[in-house]
Amino acid sequence: MTAGMLAIAFFASDLPGFAPPPGGMGAESMPLSVRALGMGGTSTAVFETESVVMNNPSAGAWADRTGVTWAFGCRSGDDPSRDGECSFPAVSAVVPTPFRVVLNIGLAERSRLREDGTLLLDGWRCIHRWRGSLSEAYAGFSVKAAEWLSFSAGSRGSFGSIRSEASVSSAPSGSEVPTGTEFVDDARFRPCWGAQFGAFVHTRRFDLGASVVTDRSGRLSIDRDLSGTGESSSSTGYDIPGEVNLGLTLKPADWLLLSSEVHGRKSLSIPGASVEKGRIYSFGTEALLGGGVALRAGWSGIEGLWRDGSERLSAGCGYRFAGGRASLDFAAVRETWDGGAENGFFVSLWASESW
Repeated sequence: MTAGMLAIAFFASDLPGFAPPPGGMGAESMPLSVRALGMGGTSTAVFETESVVMNNPSAGAWADRTGVTWAFGCRSGDDPSRDGECSFPAVSAVVPTPFRVVLNIGLAERSRLREDGTLLLDGWRCIHRWRGSLSEAYAGFSVKAAEWLSFSAGSRGSFGSIRSEASVSSAPSGSEVPTGTEFVDDARFRPCWGAQFGAFVHTRRFDLGASVVTDRSGRLSIDRDLSGTGESSSSTGYDIPGEVNLGLTLKPADWLLLSSEVHGRKSLSIPGASVEKGRIYSFGTEALLGGGVALRAGWSGIEGLWRDGSERLSAGCGYRFAGGRASLDFAAVRETWDGGAENGFFVSLWASESW
């Protein structure tokens, strides 16, 4: 080992700790089905018998057959975390059982991070390259308490990782760490689970939905590799805030849905970064044209959260085939915010056990 490498190893403890990007977990997205994306992101009060509604699983308590949904999407635009990237394929399964109970399980991407930047912290100036993602999972059940009423209960979890490659461009006065010292932090968000409860009212002319997700706390494990000369490990806590979803769907005709929804979340905090609290307001519509074809459109806006002031327009369509035993859904999304825009295209396939 050279004298320079020995000096780096000796003063490793003098380096700054793990630093996530200032924006937290990067570009977030709600765990929505492709049908919901086409309707502006509304799902909490939208009757669903195929895929899991992660914002309110009680909306699917009327499912009468086992089915699996696969969803996939790609985005391009001014957000470097998602430009030219395809999302991790989302999957969900619905399994009806006796006694009016439906089992639900789902997995979807919640955020993606791809960012380069320079941080000045406590006298240290470091050039960072961050890459990572966070996923969202749900496991639970819904029960049909009456022909017009259902409830759901389950567990909502988050997990993921961030990799930070950093280089010291300047050190505080008195530090003997050489300029150009490189280190890599692998930060793993250990799974953290919270409870989720929901309710759904289903009538001929309107539907109501509501759900609550409790706060979740987990451990963030950090492994540091210092210029190939050694490794160190540490851990700290992180918090995923609770969420509330409220929705209303009107059905002025048997072939037409008009849906609205508000999603609220407290501020998100991870060591060194935070995302402010806020709300998402969504409105959507779906028209059933016959022959298994449905057309959809919607709008949503963000107040606070990860992209304050952004607006999203969406359109979509769906096609049920094989006698209603399978379906395809498509959605196109255009999101704009101060200084940027993004386009997205999404597709999903639902297949029942009898297809």
